[in-house]
Amino acid sequence: MSQKSGTARRASPHRFTEKQGQYLAFIYVYAHMFHQPPAEADMQRHFRVSPPAVQAR
Repeated sequence: MSQKSGTARRASPHRFTEKQGQYLAFIYVYAHMFHQPPAEADMQRHFRVSPPAVQAR
């Protein structure tokens, strides 16, 4: 609830783009398989993207 206006704010559900969902799924599976998060280089290889593309996701 907003203190100033006195109105309740609705919490919207998180929405991801398809590509963001793919990145999140990759991180989740990788972390469970290897017990550590993937390095940026792992993500670059998997998604075949450049370093700036991984950092922007």
